[in-house]
Amino acid sequence: MCRLLGYCAPRSASLAEIFGEEGLRDFTALSAFHRDGWGMAWTDGGGTQVRKSALRASDDPAYHELARRPLGQRGIVHLRWATPGLSVRTENSHPFYIDGVAMAHNGAIHPQDRLPELLPPDWERLVTGSTDSERYLLHILFRLQASGDIVTAIGETVASITARFTVNSLNAVLLTPEALYAVCYHDRSMIPEARLRSRGYPGSAEEIARHFDLAYRQTTQAVVVASSDWPQDPRDGWTTMPNGHVLAIAGDTLQTRIEPLPVPVTRA
Repeated sequence: MCRLLGYCAPRSASLAEIFGEEGLRDFTALSAFHRDGWGMAWTDGGGTQVRKSALRASDDPAYHELARRPLGQRGIVHLRWATPGLSVRTENSHPFYIDGVAMAHNGAIHPQDRLPELLPPDWERLVTGSTDSERYLLHILFRLQASGDIVTAIGETVASITARFTVNSLNAVLLTPEALYAVCYHDRSMIPEARLRSRGYPGSAEEIARHFDLAYRQTTQAVVVASSDWPQDPRDGWTTMPNGHVLAIAGDTLQTRIEPLPVPVTRA
């Protein structure tokens, strides 16, 4: 289980500018539970940059420095809570960056001993870590090579994975040179409440039921999409994404569109 954040802004801006110090503090505080590493990816006009670590975000000076530096107009942030059995090391931290696409994922794909089956052999050889998440991105890129459309590739990937594996969530944020995409696909019946409680998660049963929700907000400063567990009041412009959909945000105009995935969601 992890926390995701993505943003698109009309100009280069820092996380502290986009959210304010209080909002940034609220998001960073989630690393008390999601403490198995952090990562950021951003586009700065000269390509995509990635920085990631196996340290807890709140304890890492590099995280705080980057959060207050204007990095670019578009970016993603990830706070990791490692799936049991997947090691805590930098190679397994998100975002993963391959062929111009960066991606951060929240969720787990089981069984782990079959994870190499997610990819054709030539693509499996590109894996650098041990996570399901890196393979999730590679599968999208494999499909993108054939379709040429990233939303189509995401939909085909979700359909392929859910047909062959058990997943609690395929929520993800993807960054390309042109746009930002958020994937909302999860099974509320598979929220691991016992694991949350074991780390001292103080939320109510209602808050736990929303643990896999993604919400987005558009202001004059930015379009932001993020995981739950920090303030996302509808009165402040936050809208919960419908499960089983993709949110696309154009990098040049900040226009948004939401498209359904070609996979039925049986448990919303």
